[in-house]
Amino acid sequence: MHRYPARAMYNQLGDALRSITMQLRSAIEADARDRRVNGATGPLQRKSGWARQLSAELASVLLATLGLAATIEWHVRQFQNCTGIPCELTVNNAAGFNLAEDLAETIFDIYTEALSNVARHAAASHVAIVLSIMPHEVRLVVADNGVGLDDAADASGAGGLAVIRAHAETYKGSCEVGGTPNGGTTVTVSLPIP
Repeated sequence: MHRYPARAMYNQLGDALRSITMQLRSAIEADARDRRVNGATGPLQRKSGWARQLSAELASVLLATLGLAATIEWHVRQFQNCTGIPCELTVNNAAGFNLAEDLAETIFDIYTEALSNVARHAAASHVAIVLSIMPHEVRLVVADNGVGLDDAADASGAGGLAVIRAHAETYKGSCEVGGTPNGGTTVTVSLPIP
């Protein structure tokens, strides 16, 4: 057992971040080489999904060491820096405890999928995120002021909304999507705490 557990945790987190940073740097360099060879233009994209995999690895480390709320706070800052979209985050931990690891990972996956949808489709200038951890339920609300969606987009059953719904169904939770054309979109997910 470590004499200074906080220092040990900090060292473990530092090692993991260094490893992920090196992998990310290698992936970016490989993309740059592929783009030079193939003459590709536009944003860096790889079919292997390396960015998503690295993000998942980093999130896993942060969730295990910092918890769900702190990991979402960290990710919100990264999202704002990358997209320029201001975000307002509210965290209510009425239960006063940390969630089970698999439930925290599922909520984080839902959260990142919702923000990915905002970045790709919403053309929003603001996002409001509310995470509420109650004794018997976790609720996540992601609301943007973007272009909204029409009935066809919501009913299509494809893309990010389908992924979010599948995550919610895995935990016997609910997923509600509301929005109107040019009126923004709100995704509300509630998962029961076993």
